[in-house]
Amino acid sequence: MKSQSSANVYFTAHLEDVEGPMVHHVLIIPDEIAEKFISGKGSVRILCRIEDTTEFPCALLPRHGRYVIIASLKLIKENNLSVGTAFNISIRPDPGNGLDLPEEFIEVLAQDEFAYKAFIALKDGEKRGYLYYIRQAKSIETRIKRSFEIAEKLKERF
Repeated sequence: MKSQSSANVYFTAHLEDVEGPMVHHVLIIPDEIAEKFISGKGSVRILCRIEDTTEFPCALLPRHGRYVIIASLKLIKENNLSVGTAFNISIRPDPGNGLDLPEEFIEVLAQDEFAYKAFIALKDGEKRGYLYYIRQAKSIETRIKRSFEIAEKLKERF
């Protein structure tokens, strides 16, 4: 049964190596925690925080009979995670389903109706990919640049 609360759930997790062509590390989520969020089959969009870092959107994914969060090399490095070492984590449901738009992209779409319509027409996964690309920029200038870049790509695509 899916959690109806938006409150954070705190627990201890660990990083694990995974063999595969694309995913190399995952954060293992205890079954009793995952069960609070899952509703049927497939992944669930959540917001995650490791220790006292900034919260980030991700997915709680079913993998080989358990639930995991994919850990990018950047996430591992930024949080000094290592295989086998426990760390504190909190997760909560993502009310925006991973689709909260950065302010810079909102402004670009407000000025370009065609790009806005093209973005709205995308599947949620495609939208999340573009939004992730924008959010990863550290400076406002880079987020603005990427927002315009994506608007142009959207217009070329449709």
